[in-house]
Amino acid sequence: MRIGKYQVLGLLGRGGMGAVYKVRQPVTGRICALKLLAPNPFLLSLLGSPAIERQFLAEARALGGLDHPNLVQIWDFGRTRRGPYFLMEYHCRGLSQVIGETRLVEAPTRPLPLPRAVSYALQTLGGLARLHAAGIVHRDVKPANLLLTDQDRIKITDLGLSKVRGEYLPERPGLKVGSPYYTAPEQEDDPDRAGPRADLYSLGVTLFRMLLGRAPLWPFRGDNRASLVNSDLDQAWDDFFDRSLSPRPEDRPETARDMARELEGLLTAWQQRLDKACQDYSASAPPQAGSAKPRRQPLKVSGRQARQIFDLDELWRPRRPTTPRFERQGPVLLDRAMGLLWQAGASDYALSWPQALDYPGELNAKGFAGAAGWRLPTVSELATILAPVPRFTGHCLAPEFDPAKRLMWSADRRTFTQAWFADADMGAVCWADMTCRLWARAVCSA
Repeated sequence: MRIGKYQVLGLLGRGGMGAVYKVRQPVTGRICALKLLAPNPFLLSLLGSPAIERQFLAEARALGGLDHPNLVQIWDFGRTRRGPYFLMEYHCRGLSQVIGETRLVEAPTRPLPLPRAVSYALQTLGGLARLHAAGIVHRDVKPANLLLTDQDRIKITDLGLSKVRGEYLPERPGLKVGSPYYTAPEQEDDPDRAGPRADLYSLGVTLFRMLLGRAPLWPFRGDNRASLVNSDLDQAWDDFFDRSLSPRPEDRPETARDMARELEGLLTAWQQRLDKACQDYSASAPPQAGSAKPRRQPLKVSGRQARQIFDLDELWRPRRPTTPRFERQGPVLLDRAMGLLWQAGASDYALSWPQALDYPGELNAKGFAGAAGWRLPTVSELATILAPVPRFTGHCLAPEFDPAKRLMWSADRRTFTQAWFADADMGAVCWADMTCRLWARAVCSA
């Protein structure tokens, strides 16, 4: 199947305005994302084809006219008999996948370590500041519309519901623009009233979920206070969320840059509190791993069976997490409890899954660390080095492995085009397309 000159590799998702496909460019073979105008029948009947196409073209012009590191780039535009489309950069991961968000938005999700959550929020605010300066209100800021590059950079995407200066959808009584839980109250009442502060409200909800693993409940009193749920947070964070998620737009930060400055101040204060706490911190002995040896033979495990076979909880984390005592032996780490020898480092560059499978062979060829039998670990083996997300003084412990290379391929496949990997920062197991680029960290039997 082709759309224009682009070979379609699969469907990435559908929204109210269109369908997004994973495609391959001719000659170069570059993987891209292609958005084709294919409106929801209900939206089509409500607004009409001309209005929807105008909004689709406005989205392409808006993104195509801006160049910012935190905004998805548009590379091409065209038309086929099926309708207009535009080509944009493709990224394997999105924030919704990282936190484990599903269609049930009210369901619990995986919290992120505070520094990572704040980094994502600050990058998003940088992209929003650029949109707002161009007179564009996104109106649908949420984890599903925040993509992540191989370098962990946020890319804001999907301006299909945005309000662009001079571009308006026809008024329709009762028309809702946005997503439940993430949409500002004034935008729910009247989409055309949404200003930049509506996007800041949505970003506040997103940050709250990243830090606490659930959607916020207003008002933030009693048990709803963020500081009672996450020990990284204090009263200053409660005050920040009280303002950022106020139903009154005028109570929120005035601009994205103002909100970013507040967050930077909170992060600095958190680091100072942590540095002081770590001076007196003494780690207790970590729990020992069980006696059962992890599976070493790779498997093909479908999504439906995976949680049971991998022994994961509802958020795809090990049901019985362990913290092994590693012994560093030069470039390797020995886990005596599990009888595993781990590469302390990882591949020099992020690799596709087929490349990751070949990587241990390179270590074997040069006799890395005087050991033999290096291979890509299974999910069962990766689970032995996954720990829960640290809270406050938990950050005092230096990680055994390089945090920049926390996304590690496993040898287990999900389908013929997808494989399982582990996010060491989140202590969770996920899956990705085999063309995605993650890290390879080899293991062998001790």
